Order: sequence, then C-alpha cells, then structure tokens
Amino acid sequence: MINDSFGRPLRDLRISVTDRCNFRCTYCMPAEVFGESYQFLPKEEILSFEEIARLSRIFVGLGVNKLRITGGEPLLRTNLHRLIAMLSEIDESVDLTLTTNAFLLPQQAQELKDAGLQRVTISLDTLDDEIFKQMNGRGFGTQRVLLGIERAAAVGLSPIKINAVVQKGVNDHTVVDLARRFKGTGHIVRFIEYMDVGNRNGWKWDQVVPAADIVSRIDADPTLLRGLHPLPHLHRRQGLHLLIRQQWSQLEGSDAARRRRRRAAGFDLRNLGTPYRPLLRGTDRIGGPGKLPPQDRDVSDRGVASFQPSASC
Repeated sequence: MINDSFGRPLRDLRISVTDRCNFRCTYCMPAEVFGESYQFLPKEEILSFEEIARLSRIFVGLGVNKLRITGGEPLLRTNLHRLIAMLSEIDESVDLTLTTNAFLLPQQAQELKDAGLQRVTISLDTLDDEIFKQMNGRGFGTQRVLLGIERAAAVGLSPIKINAVVQKGVNDHTVVDLARRFKGTGHIVRFIEYMDVGNRNGWKWDQVVPAADIVSRIDADPTLLRGLHPLPHLHRRQGLHLLIRQQWSQLEGSDAARRRRRRAAGFDLRNLGTPYRPLLRGTDRIGGPGKLPPQDRDVSDRGVASFQPSASC
C-alpha cells in the first residue's frame, strides 16, 4: 500500500499519455500561453505504452484500483487502443477510464471499448455553439462532442460523466440548458466551479460562480431537481443525474491555501528524488526490475501532474 502526504491510500492513478491538445480552452490551455511557439515534450521524454503498462502494473500491485487515462487530449496519442488493451490485462477488477473532450471519440469509441475501456468522462461546458467555440479557443462547435457522447453511449462506455466548468459571465447562464439536455439519458452531469489549475489561465475570484448559485438556478426550473445542496455527491431524481462540485467558493485565506495543498497531496513521478525513466528503461538497477526505490514509496507533498489520487473521474 502507498499513501500520500495526508496518509490517504493511493487508489486512483492518473496517467497523462500526452501533453498536447487539439483544444485551447481558456481556463486550461489558453492559446496566448500554449501557442504555436510553445515547446511541448520531446518524443523521447514521453513514456512508451510498454513503459506505462509496466508502471501501472507496479501501482496496481501497491493497491491502486483505478487507472484514469488523460492528457492533454489522450485521443491524440496514436493507437491509444493498444495501451488500453495492455492496461485491461493487468487486473480485471481495476476500473479503467478515460477523460476526453470527445472531438475524436466518434471514430475511436468502438475500438477503445473492444480493447477494454470501461467508461469515459467528457468535457462539455455549454450547448451554446458560439460560447463553446469561444471557450475551446479553436472555434469548434458542439456537434462533434455531442456525437462523441452518443457514440460512447451506443458502444457501452458508461456511465458517461459530462464535466462542465462554469465561469461567470461566460457560460453560467447555460447551465440549466445542459441539465435539461441530459435528463433521462443516465449520463451524470457535473458542474464544476471555475478554479485555478496552475496553467497561467488568469484565474480570478470574481470569475467563480459559487456552487450555491448553480444550485439555485437549477432549483428554479420546475422540470429539474429541487432541494439540492452544493456538496460533491450525486443527486438522482426525475431522470436527472447531477453533481455540483464546490471548489473554492466558501474558502478564504488560509482555508483556500489548505485546500490547494490537500488537492496537491498526490505526487508527480517527474519530481521523485530518483529519476524513474532509467528504472523503467533498464539503464539503472536501483530498486530492481519492476520495482520503485523503497525511499520513494512514502510520498511527500510534491504536487500533482501526471499521477495522483483523486475521486474526480
């Protein structure tokens, strides 16, 4: 068993298979930062599928029971279904999921399902085409994403979770439309307070729509849920599956700082004291084949990027 710096068991392994994305969402990878001149990771710095599978097998042996494939946009990684097949063979009890913007999902959903992927989480911040084009920074409309959701449902990648980051003055007036659209589908709609993700996105407090405000807007619609409470648990009623995720709206000062530290209590393998790529690639005998060095099993609070304990997917 491996624990984070708060003593919590590491159950969820987030695996970033690429740092590239075909979107430039303003709250995540703004185009003015991640432009044409931005230097993404060179190919030799990216783990191969075999290396990812080996590392995942080690972590499953240490108690991890969920593998979550992310990016960037993971569907940009060529032949991703090959990796999914390798990971699905590690342990049939492991929950194997993927987080995506779904733009490339229509043509990949079936082969991912056939390879062993169990479910997907899809980002869709609004149904309004013009607002969506603005938010994704590439001028893409919602049609391909909605088709990706339909295709994922058709092949059985469910339950499907739909994440919507709510930003004041941008898409906050469209939350009810999104909830209405997926009522009765069995999909779980998750409204998430706009937050600082550490990617120089110009985050400001006054752009946050508090979870309580999101709840009140949904409560005001007689066709949707009533009596919601802005806590991170699932509400099921009248065919609507809904989760309101509160991030920062009731935190101030030291409380906010503690929440940031607690959310970052996992670890990023790139920040381990011992470089992990030589261990995986057989150029260093520290820890032996298939093992992490013993001193790295007790994880300190070094931040989260590629691998983290989480309940968000």
